[in-house]
Amino acid sequence: MKGSVHFFLTLCGLFLLSCEGRTGYIDDSQLSRVSELTGSEWLVAWYEDPLGQVETFDDKTSIYRFESTGKGWSAYGSFSDAALRENVRNFHWTFTSDNFAVIYMTGSQDWGYWEEYWLIERLTPDELWIKHAAQDPAIYPNQDSRRYRLKARKATKGIE
Repeated sequence: MKGSVHFFLTLCGLFLLSCEGRTGYIDDSQLSRVSELTGSEWLVAWYEDPLGQVETFDDKTSIYRFESTGKGWSAYGSFSDAALRENVRNFHWTFTSDNFAVIYMTGSQDWGYWEEYWLIERLTPDELWIKHAAQDPAIYPNQDSRRYRLKARKATKGIE
């Protein structure tokens, strides 16, 4: 009995030692990435499908808004009319990697549950370039993906 307890405690100790510690805080580069992502509404300006077909948008387009709370929304909108928001869908989002390179979004609509991943190729205060994929592109890099280039617009109040 004494040997079993010792063996169990040894296993528990090894398990705890193998766990990666987290502090709950993010570093300056991660904080900067969150700030750039959540400080704007992102409007799709350019799209490339898996076959290389490119489409550009100069007015009617999709808008994405990421809140620092981990919530967000997307809508059909316009570059010229900041108030236009149709077919709004809410989602939750998070980063899947420690370097904050992949965004995971999930939500539900009338037709069901959805999820998608965005691999950030470029993020500046003015531009967000991403690869959109059905599975985490850091884990499954060779899957079909679509590329988007989004332009920033100063964020307005959230959807009421």
